[in-house]
Amino acid sequence: MKQIRVAIVGCGGFAREMHLPNLQADGRYQIHAAVDSNLEAAQVIAQKAGAAYFTDDIERVLADKQVEAVFVVTPHHLHADFSIRAAQAGKHVFCEKPMGLTEEECLAVAAAVREAGVKYTIGYNRAYAPFTRQARQLIAGLSGPVMVVHRMADWFPYNHGWLLDGSLSGGRVIGESGHALDMICQLIGQNPVRVYAEGGNLVGQGSLDTPDSAMITLGFANGSSGVMYLSSIANSGYPKEEVLVSCANHTLVIYNFERMQIVSPDGKQEFNLPKISKGQPELVSAFARAILEDLPSPNGIESALRTSRCTLAALRSISTHEVQYLMTDSSS
Repeated sequence: MKQIRVAIVGCGGFAREMHLPNLQADGRYQIHAAVDSNLEAAQVIAQKAGAAYFTDDIERVLADKQVEAVFVVTPHHLHADFSIRAAQAGKHVFCEKPMGLTEEECLAVAAAVREAGVKYTIGYNRAYAPFTRQARQLIAGLSGPVMVVHRMADWFPYNHGWLLDGSLSGGRVIGESGHALDMICQLIGQNPVRVYAEGGNLVGQGSLDTPDSAMITLGFANGSSGVMYLSSIANSGYPKEEVLVSCANHTLVIYNFERMQIVSPDGKQEFNLPKISKGQPELVSAFARAILEDLPSPNGIESALRTSRCTLAALRSISTHEVQYLMTDSSS
């Protein structure tokens, strides 16, 4: 089996606990290098993965002709720069969310990826979760507008380290709400045309000066709508996520990506998974297939730009209390 030689750039907890096991479980990847400014963190991943080397110098990886793809799992403010440099070096890029912290950064990433002709995937995985994929198949067979509400609520998750610094993390609206906004767009199957949001720093703790909670509404040209309920003032003892979908006399609820109910004119169905499954391994798998079979990138540049524009518009709306209108062509 052909394997894709990968460098993991950013070797913190998420890389160790999520990407490392997913890459190791997928036989199409070989972890070739680990990169982190903290050499000990890079060494841990390199040893666990049997990588050829670990380093604190990303230029070594970018110059390494054996590295075919780069997984960018750094703090958010480095995503755009490392993605651009990797693309310019001819590497395929899997970038954890967000794409960048400003629209200018995101457009620069898109330009670099298109110029280099490499694959690019953004790590919005909820749309690739098993229950989401099942929901998309159901909705595709129905006609009429769709309404979606995605709740993502827990207690102050951006409460430590670089996440508290808005210049490094971008805050929770940019850093995390994109999961839900991307999922809403993919369930409805269209690009939104307007965004309205209310929210703010409701926790009022720490140094973060960007909104930690928001109600974000997406409006679509066909009458569909989506609401992202993002709360940092909820109790973490309650399940973090829930998705409610209504369309054409059908109601579908995904409970924390572990259980799903579908209620239709034919009756009620319930589905259960053995554990929470939010789509991370499925997205990593789709990225491998795109590279090896030269297919379009899953959650590629157009999807990444669309979601970034939604999150940035939500921040503007929170600040101005005005509806933000979006370009219908998300590829430019």
